[in-house]
Amino acid sequence: MTTQRVERVDTVLRHRLASVVVACEDVFDPHNVAACVRTAEGMGLQDLHWILNQYGMRMLSTVAKSADQWLDFHQHAGTAAGVAALKAEGFAIWVSDLQAEHTLETLPLPPKLAIVIGNAKHGISDTMRAAADQKFILPMHGMVQSFNLSVALAMTLGHVVPRRRAELAARGETGDLPMARMWPLRRKWLDYSVERAALVRRELGDLG
Repeated sequence: MTTQRVERVDTVLRHRLASVVVACEDVFDPHNVAACVRTAEGMGLQDLHWILNQYGMRMLSTVAKSADQWLDFHQHAGTAAGVAALKAEGFAIWVSDLQAEHTLETLPLPPKLAIVIGNAKHGISDTMRAAADQKFILPMHGMVQSFNLSVALAMTLGHVVPRRRAELAARGETGDLPMARMWPLRRKWLDYSVERAALVRRELGDLG
């Protein structure tokens, strides 16, 4: 393992965000799943919530580009369970809505934010819409009425994440991943750089 690899892992972890998460409600197309995963990881998020009602989760690895191995996934059996879990952790739920009055620029960021996206065919469910703490619109100026869901997610995170990072920078911080989560992730990520890492640890006497 090179020094550069260790430094890269540590740098990414220091910039990881735990206060912004993505929740995908019944997103079933493997291309869209992979694109959302890749976007969230690239923006520095750590957690993705998968809310499964009718469909299971499938992902196209050639699109994800291994982004999934760097993230933590949380699955929920149904919208009610997903909403309950997110709110129990203190997350405010935001959803996009063509009838919404607010744009992302006009909404103050809550301390913990969950961006929910639905599938390309039906969007979010009525249950999720009713549970949302805030609705926003992504302005469009063309003939079609909606963006591709992975594009919409990228646009949303492109507004939200820089604002959260600016808040952190004002406090002299680069990310907000708790230290208790950072160290186990560091070990797991470094394992990806070592062939047969478990065997190496055993040979070194590290059985943890």
